[in-house]
Amino acid sequence: MDGKLELYFTLRNQKTLMKDVYNQPPLKASRGLYVDNPDDITVYLMESSGGLVAGDTNGYRIRLDEGTNVTLHPQAATKVYPAYNGNPSRQQVDIELAEQASLTWKREEVIPFAESAFQSHTKVTMKEDSHFYWEEILYPGREKRGERFTFEKCHTQLEVWMEDDCLVYDSLRFEPSRQDVKHFGVMGDYHFIASVWLIDREIVLEEEKWNHSSKEHQVSMTRLRDAGYLIRFLSNDLPRVKKEMDQLEYIKCLSQN
Repeated sequence: MDGKLELYFTLRNQKTLMKDVYNQPPLKASRGLYVDNPDDITVYLMESSGGLVAGDTNGYRIRLDEGTNVTLHPQAATKVYPAYNGNPSRQQVDIELAEQASLTWKREEVIPFAESAFQSHTKVTMKEDSHFYWEEILYPGREKRGERFTFEKCHTQLEVWMEDDCLVYDSLRFEPSRQDVKHFGVMGDYHFIASVWLIDREIVLEEEKWNHSSKEHQVSMTRLRDAGYLIRFLSNDLPRVKKEMDQLEYIKCLSQN
């Protein structure tokens, strides 16, 4: 059965509340938690089946009312099982942010197993004064089993619309059976590709800090006009990727406070 999760957040007495929830297994949401700030609600996203099997589709619809502050935290990585029947596994995410709403989507980790096929499409509709923070890490496979780019294909796509302006249209497509992913200009000698999308007109990052490279770890920053940043990682050092993502989130939190 395809999974569905719809969450609607609203503001009441200056406090963000999860007003409506609809879920269809295997997707489920935790109750709202106020971890560090009573104005910011944290919800954990759970997937009870343990992963996507060929042909499965998980769909998320997230709506934030004006002035709400929400952090969504996937409880575990998205594991994609082999597509023996030829049907890809899919994930659809639809996000709507009202004026001055802020959404943080913590690390969306995707692990495509050998012979799997995965398609993901995320669409965000936001206002000029709303805020969007998205983390994503793509694994090469189950490395401890020797799976490195042995999946059939993996395609992720992110669209961000600010009012009627398409601010982001980013598509990553890997098909190891048809392309040399280790080629220079694709993945080279790196195993992990990760992205942080920080869309907030008020944040300013130091360019020197987020443009650096070494043999095992490479980071680049792209300015999204005057609306935010993309920070992209190519790395063989996953703990370092996560540590630097945490640093970016800390900068984001400081700017909003």
